[in-house]
Amino acid sequence: MMKHLTTLAPVAAVAVLIAFATPAQAGGSALSGEDLTRWGDAYVELAGMSPKWGVQGVEAFKASTDAGVPIFYLDVRTPAEWEGGVVDGATTVSLIDLPSAEGLAQLPEDKGAIIGVYCKSGHRSTLALTLLHHLGYGNAISMAGGFQAWSGAGYPVVDWTPVTQ
Repeated sequence: MMKHLTTLAPVAAVAVLIAFATPAQAGGSALSGEDLTRWGDAYVELAGMSPKWGVQGVEAFKASTDAGVPIFYLDVRTPAEWEGGVVDGATTVSLIDLPSAEGLAQLPEDKGAIIGVYCKSGHRSTLALTLLHHLGYGNAISMAGGFQAWSGAGYPVVDWTPVTQ
C-alpha cells in the first residue's frame, strides 16, 4: 500500500501543475489540454528513468561548458529563488510558466539544441524535462542535484536581473 502511494505522488504533482498552468492563447503556441495530459502521461514514464530520459551530474555540465559545448541552460525555479543567483547565461522561466505561450517562446528554436534544465534540487527539472521531450527537444537533460549541486560544487553563479517589459 505504501509503495502504491509513493507511486501516485509524481502523478499528483503533475495534476497540480496542469490544474494551475494557464497557457495563454497567443498565436496557438500554448499547450492544449490534450498536450498537458500527454505531458502528465510522459512523466509517469520517468518512474523507471528509461534511457530516453536524460539526467547528468553538474560535473558533466561544467566540463561540457568548459569544452565549449553550447548548452542552453534553463532555470525553472521561481523568481524568489533566482534572486540567490543563476548559472551564467541561464534563461529563467518558472516551471509553472513554462507551458504558457510566453514560456515556450523562451525556448531555443533549434529542437536539436542541448538544454540543461535545472531547478533547486532536481524535482521540477524532471517535470520540465518531460515537457521538453514532448515538444521534441530530444537533447534536453536534467541537471542532477539542480542549483544546489551546481553552487555547492563551487561552480560560477551570477546575479539574476529581472527582465522588465
